[in-house]
Amino acid sequence: MKTLTTTFAATALALGLSSAANANMMYLDLSSFGGNDADTARFIGAPDANTQTGSFSEFGFSQMLATSIYDFSDGSLLGDFYDTNIASELNAAGVPTSGTAIDGVTPVNLAMPNCPAGQCDIDALSPLVPPLASDNEGFLQSWDLQVEYHFDGTLTPAGPVYTGGYVNVYFNDLVLGDGDSSGLAFSADLTGSNIQAANLDLFFDITFAADDFLNIWNGSAWVDAADAIASGNNPTLTLDTNVNPPIPGADELLLVDGNLIRQSTLDGSITGKVPAPGSIALFGLGLLGLGLAGRRKKAA
Repeated sequence: MKTLTTTFAATALALGLSSAANANMMYLDLSSFGGNDADTARFIGAPDANTQTGSFSEFGFSQMLATSIYDFSDGSLLGDFYDTNIASELNAAGVPTSGTAIDGVTPVNLAMPNCPAGQCDIDALSPLVPPLASDNEGFLQSWDLQVEYHFDGTLTPAGPVYTGGYVNVYFNDLVLGDGDSSGLAFSADLTGSNIQAANLDLFFDITFAADDFLNIWNGSAWVDAADAIASGNNPTLTLDTNVNPPIPGADELLLVDGNLIRQSTLDGSITGKVPAPGSIALFGLGLLGLGLAGRRKKAA
């Protein structure tokens, strides 16, 4: 039993150190969405004629409209809530609407996201943007990335704890605009969260990626996220933002059909990661050690 515990602990420690390392570099390849078709003018302002962006460390977003809907059926703000920017869900919750906050004084106007104004999009492949001509293959000029999300959680006295949900990121063709070369770029399921003061981190497993589109450095080679998913290599995302205050004040909340609703705008970043080859191999050795130890125990 001592050998089993030591082997498992060493494996867990190594995996923990790996997961705590800095997020990996990424690049995008537009060929999945027609980026190799010279007739569609994908490369407006791009300094080269290939389909790959330069490498970057994070997707950035700013002034993204965030709507939180809190269940107020028991008369308490604490408890279940969800965050969404999906039009059908916002309409069902009574957005848009206007009124007076529950402080009895402050006017509140709830609005639908203005996606053309940037309230649904990723607006930086940091550090590629700015400047716009820095090997981004026409990002924000001939195409962009649009975000759709639904996150479930529980509001505690310490702040929000996220328990599930998803994010979809769509390739949006700004030249054709007919949908023929647009589509789902990647999706991720929310697996957990961490909040320290106003800083909020959300953690995701990437569950889908368009073939060859999202490529992540694993420490020794570029890995296509679609291939990583197919091989069970579990690529991940981390969303880093600030929610201030973590628990909304009475001047921010509008009561609509038994729910309290808060809207704000968020700035933040999204980083990607795939396990390093060493951690994958060590995990395999750890599982092997568990199997051997189990067989020894049975033999005894």
